[in-house]
Amino acid sequence: MEKQTKRNYILFGLTILSIVLHNAIYGVSKIEEPVFFLLTFIFALGFVISVVQNTINYIRKGKPRDLWKLGWIGLFGLLGLGGSTGLFGFFGFFGFFGAKK
Repeated sequence: MEKQTKRNYILFGLTILSIVLHNAIYGVSKIEEPVFFLLTFIFALGFVISVVQNTINYIRKGKPRDLWKLGWIGLFGLLGLGGSTGLFGFFGFFGFFGAKK
């Protein structure tokens, strides 16, 4: 897996981890803590910027060649978010797999 694609998966995993830790700390202490709440937004924003940057680089330069592997992240949108956001997961899942060469 290329470095750019791996960065997207790491940022996505860190986002999920910080969400879980924030909810666990709140569940145990009943106190709203700002650290993991802020980290969630930072990691999520970094993830979105990284996906957009990689997509633009793929369109311009054809790299990273394994950009299609980001389609698996669209599954989370399809399965976990539901509602109108499931539509974005649908396009993420099949749109990135359409970039496979």
